[in-house]
Amino acid sequence: MSNTWVNWGRNQKCIPSKYATPTKTDEVAKLVCLGVAERQKVRAVGASHSFSRLCASEGIMIDLSNFNSIIGIDQEHMQVTVGAGIRLFDLNRELESHGLALPNLGDIDRQSLAGAISTGTHGTGINYHSISQAVIGLKIVTGDGGILECSPTENQNIFEAARVSLGALGVIIEVTLQCVPAFRLRAIEQTTSINNVLELFEDAIGTADHTEFFWFPHTEIGTLKINSKTNDSPSYRSPYKAFLSDEVIANGGFELINRYAKFFPQRAQKILENQISTERRISYVASSHKVFCSARRVRFIEMEYAVPLECLFEAFQKVREATNQLDHPITFPIEVRVLGADEIPLSPAYGRKSGYIAVHVYRGSPTEPYFQIVENIMRTYDGRPHWGKVHTRTSQELSDLYPEWNKFQLVLEELDPDGHFSTPYLDRVLRN
Repeated sequence: MSNTWVNWGRNQKCIPSKYATPTKTDEVAKLVCLGVAERQKVRAVGASHSFSRLCASEGIMIDLSNFNSIIGIDQEHMQVTVGAGIRLFDLNRELESHGLALPNLGDIDRQSLAGAISTGTHGTGINYHSISQAVIGLKIVTGDGGILECSPTENQNIFEAARVSLGALGVIIEVTLQCVPAFRLRAIEQTTSINNVLELFEDAIGTADHTEFFWFPHTEIGTLKINSKTNDSPSYRSPYKAFLSDEVIANGGFELINRYAKFFPQRAQKILENQISTERRISYVASSHKVFCSARRVRFIEMEYAVPLECLFEAFQKVREATNQLDHPITFPIEVRVLGADEIPLSPAYGRKSGYIAVHVYRGSPTEPYFQIVENIMRTYDGRPHWGKVHTRTSQELSDLYPEWNKFQLVLEELDPDGHFSTPYLDRVLRN
């Protein structure tokens, strides 16, 4: 049987020397020690949802899928300790069953928790932050096989760096999260002209809890999403309508559109315009994680950059103009979100309120020149790339974008001076 590892987007693969699925901490420690002794790189993986070559390694690959349970719950302080390999969709359900929730989530819940925090995975909301901000404690297997615990009061410098650390500091095996009481959101989704969407989005940034928008390339159509906290009772859509909208149309139908456009690109724009309903508005109330997260079964490749919030609209318009000028049509919408500033050294939102612009292509479709054009635009706005998504930046460039870069480097030198946990990607973005 082949040990070939392939990521979710099917754009990255490798053949590790050993692929292990440990169930206990001491097994992880032994694997780390084995890698060090044999001078093999050691790489932890979760759901493999990153589009960058973050996890690709020819050394020992440690799959943390078995580290997926709830370890402890402090109900009074709303703090939960879990195995680092737990998938977000399982975590969300477990938290809800205990009357708890994470304050903010991205729009996909297939990732592992460790992978999500290690890459700075985020949702939207100018008064909110990435999932990493909810982390208040970590347990890490280090290069000598030892167990290091860190928190705001224990090994603080390591803790601050480890909340977004790309897996470069060791193997995270446990995560403690500061949760909030479970809450409901009222979701409003409005499809209208992109110019109208832009006006509404600008107003919603400061007034709504969570807002984002999508623009459908080569059209004048956009969709605005606003999610606001509410005490209203859930108003679920009927199972039939939900299945028709979320699975048949949003996933099955969209898959067919992308396959068709791949072979008949000249017809892509007309197909998209015919399929997207204009002046459509839906509203419903549900548990927070059911509103934040949606099924994404159509596989794609993604690039995402964070720019200073004040540059967001100008940067988006540049991307919009460039996208419309491409010879090859883009069938995936461009997603725009916002996030509050944080103090995590390698967080793309470090020290500044940020706007995020994400571009996608259908799996198997060429990313160039599209991604290169978008990345060049992002450079002009001091854009910081999402660590788990496609980009070409190097440590020389990135060090100028992160004020606390050297602070992270000191922790990296302390915990992994010889690069036992490194990969070619990490060498490029952190070491060379």
